[in-house]
Amino acid sequence: MPFVLLAAGGTGGHLFPAEALAEALDRRGVGAALATDDRAERYGKTFPARGIYIITSATVRGRNPLSLVRTAVMLGIGTLQCLRLLARTRPSAVVGFGGYPTIPPVLAATLRDVPSLIHEQNAVMGRANRFLAPRVDAIATSFADVIEPASKLGAKAIRTGNPVRPAVVAAAASPYARSAGGWRDSAAGIRRQSGRARHGRHRACGGRKACP
Repeated sequence: MPFVLLAAGGTGGHLFPAEALAEALDRRGVGAALATDDRAERYGKTFPARGIYIITSATVRGRNPLSLVRTAVMLGIGTLQCLRLLARTRPSAVVGFGGYPTIPPVLAATLRDVPSLIHEQNAVMGRANRFLAPRVDAIATSFADVIEPASKLGAKAIRTGNPVRPAVVAAAASPYARSAGGWRDSAAGIRRQSGRARHGRHRACGGRKACP
């Protein structure tokens, strides 16, 4: 059975689109495995993958030289892990969904000539995807104009939208349950909650008018 290795940072913004693709691939008879970091273990029980591989990675935090060196070393270790993983599992393709844990699997794919693709969920490309974009075979985006069409990267970019999990599609199809008082009660509830949020933020800022 052919399979695709999905790579994603360990947060919902990266993992949920990867999960949507995994479910779509499964419906087409293609398996999926996930390469991510240890933050994703909270989602691992529900991710539809034949295997979940925790890869060594790190995030760039600030410009401290020692921190940058540590990040580079950790990503280098992760890339070596992924080179061995690709040699052992032989995926048909590697698809990255952003976040620094995406770098080792996708970079390893480019080094081993495994077809590679990245997906950008945001209107502005993140740093990990910017690093990988010149190296991969294809780039998918959720929004138009993430990449200048006339640029070198634009030639391999396509707008696909953001993959959505079937559970979210099913929830969107369910009718909204109105309160007994209709939309007026709902609107009043929103105003009350908004007012409470503003009041709490004002108190947290010590009563100052300007608060970051």
